[in-house]
Amino acid sequence: MDFTLIIEDLKVQAIVGILPWERQNPQTILVQAQIVYRYENKNFIDYLAIKNLIATLLQTKCYELLEEGLQDISKTIKQKFNSVSSIDLSLKKLDISPDFNVGVRINQKF
Repeated sequence: MDFTLIIEDLKVQAIVGILPWERQNPQTILVQAQIVYRYENKNFIDYLAIKNLIATLLQTKCYELLEEGLQDISKTIKQKFNSVSSIDLSLKKLDISPDFNVGVRINQKF
């Protein structure tokens, strides 16, 4: 049976961007995720492990583009959790401007 792990409103301080000030100062990245996985024989997905994996990747990789982060995070989740069949993941920059937020989303099927 398939289930969907939902992670909402995860905020991570990370260096993401190509502008000079973005490369020097961490900004708030909002993460939303829906991860579909096959649940059989108590083979569940540890939501804290997923949350920690996403946060660690964002904090250590210092992606230049949100798209690069999305691709790397979704690929790494699939490598570590083979039962995952699809990932809908978005990253938003909350500090880019006082009048709007900007983000990118990936919907990856495996």
